[in-house]
Amino acid sequence: MNRTAIAIAAFLLAACGGQSASHSNSSTANSSTAPSGAAPTSYSSLANGREIFQTGKDWAGHPLVAATHPLRSSCAACHGTNGAGGQHIADHAVSADLRHTALVTDQKPPYNLQLLERAISTGVDNTGQPLNRVMPHWKMSSGDLHDVAAYVLTLK
Repeated sequence: MNRTAIAIAAFLLAACGGQSASHSNSSTANSSTAPSGAAPTSYSSLANGREIFQTGKDWAGHPLVAATHPLRSSCAACHGTNGAGGQHIADHAVSADLRHTALVTDQKPPYNLQLLERAISTGVDNTGQPLNRVMPHWKMSSGDLHDVAAYVLTLK
């Protein structure tokens, strides 16, 4: 990701507070985090987003839930650990590429944090159209939704 995109992501995190009411520590560059699957020693918004994306659980180990039973339990299970997508899922659906170029550079209008949060939670894309029905409508706290969307915008 280029420096401008990183600056925008940092600004968006700062503007939104980088946390939800359920997260007591703010996100900082010096926050200690544990590897995926282990609880972090202090809260970090980006580490929480990565944890949600990779494992389907938040930083405290709580599993994600969806409006209907999802085919897979995490974002990475369909979109790949790097977000590149291209995996054949079900009903002839192929998972979307979630990397920055695909979501921001190549999209009109480009995805931003708010549009990505909407896609994750309601299944509506950047143009207002429904995503493929195999995409779950994930139900999570506003803080977790913010964290995973911000993390996705960092994928290269």
